[in-house]
Amino acid sequence: MRVTIKKIAEMANVSRGTVDRVLNNKPGVKDETRKRVKEIAEALGYKPNIVAKTLVNLKKTITLGVIIAPDHNPFVNEIKRGISVASQELYDYGVKIDMQTMKSLDAEEQIGILRRLLKSGVSGISMVPIEDDTVRDYINKIIAKGIPVVTFNSDIKCTQRMCFVGQDHIIGGRVAGGLMCKLLNGKGKVAIITSSASLLCHRQRIQGFVDKINEEKAEIEIIKIVENQDMDAVAFQHALSLCETVPDIKGIYLTGGGADGLGKAIKMLGLQGKIKIVSHDFVPGTIELIKEKVIDFTIGQDPYRQGYLPLRILFDYLISGKVPAEDFIKTNIDIRTDENIDFV
Repeated sequence: MRVTIKKIAEMANVSRGTVDRVLNNKPGVKDETRKRVKEIAEALGYKPNIVAKTLVNLKKTITLGVIIAPDHNPFVNEIKRGISVASQELYDYGVKIDMQTMKSLDAEEQIGILRRLLKSGVSGISMVPIEDDTVRDYINKIIAKGIPVVTFNSDIKCTQRMCFVGQDHIIGGRVAGGLMCKLLNGKGKVAIITSSASLLCHRQRIQGFVDKINEEKAEIEIIKIVENQDMDAVAFQHALSLCETVPDIKGIYLTGGGADGLGKAIKMLGLQGKIKIVSHDFVPGTIELIKEKVIDFTIGQDPYRQGYLPLRILFDYLISGKVPAEDFIKTNIDIRTDENIDFV
């Protein structure tokens, strides 16, 4: 990883401004501090940031907008961590990150955020798009103005976005379907608790799940598909209702957030181990439920990389015109059980 001014500043216990003055031979730094900073920079193999200097000389400021889904799901915290690391790395180039967290999965809200980012003068946008025609049209208008857009975590159809960074959600759903078939020996009633049909990723996971079960010719009946908007309280209510109205339910597939609520309901009813559960992501609550054998399998998708890569892709394009080699940059599909969940 490239040595940054931030890293040198941390090791020298000084500000970034002090490091910048030392590395650019500016006055206002004590000799002792100047010597320490130079020694650390040399030891780390620091090389001057030519691109950053060029931007400074041109007095060009780049602001990248980021739109992330509501953070009801703690999975979003890992995405934020990736965004934060990319932001720190791009700081040396004078790049600013304007991160906006949606409060809902509402198309009108997202368009409002896009308008504000456009008005503020962003040079590029990284986003989790709502699968909606009005959002699709607005994204294409933004791109027509010369502002590149990279989607991550969930994609959107029929836009001119530069690329998508995320899991192959159809394959993720197929993996979940295959696991459920094995858990139930190909027989039983199963419900799906999904985040929202507003996000393409959840539609794709459900599609993959159903397709795999049908291909296996399993005697598995999907009795109901309900939405919880990634909220634990709603997942809890859905789980209670499902178990009470369908006493012979054998499995639940959770396509997004809400593991804590689902787990609470299953434990309250004393059904742990009796109802097989397949979920997604390695959030703290899910990890504990895996250890308690309430959830049987969970499937990871590398959210850190989903937050990090789009910003680097946008920056490379804006500075050097570099276009990603692939339209779909896939992140991992990682299956965990109680035997390997501690490896997260």
